[in-house]
Amino acid sequence: QADVGQGCVVQQGLVLALEAIEGTDEMIRRSAKYRRDGVGGVLVKSAKPQQDKRLDLPAIGMKTVEEVHKAGLRGIALLAGGTMIIDRAAVITRADALGLFVVGLSLPDEERHNGG
Repeated sequence: QADVGQGCVVQQGLVLALEAIEGTDEMIRRSAKYRRDGVGGVLVKSAKPQQDKRLDLPAIGMKTVEEVHKAGLRGIALLAGGTMIIDRAAVITRADALGLFVVGLSLPDEERHNGG
């Protein structure tokens, strides 16, 4: 219900950063300060349960991919069908070149129908 959480960075089961008013890029940069040794983290982008998707659809683009790489993350997980990829072909090409993954994840039907 708080207006936060369109994005987060998770590493080894720990939330390193949660997106608030600062936006995705700044949240990614902030997460780098809390990076742990070992397997890198993942940027997760999804609409909030109460979010009006007509006005503020979560999005990633080339700058997001560059920030994810600079922060030492492994990749990006998006809500399939619920996150806009600006210049999709270029994002995929650049992510591949940087060794990052970009994956779309679906919510189980039960969670989708319960607003989660």
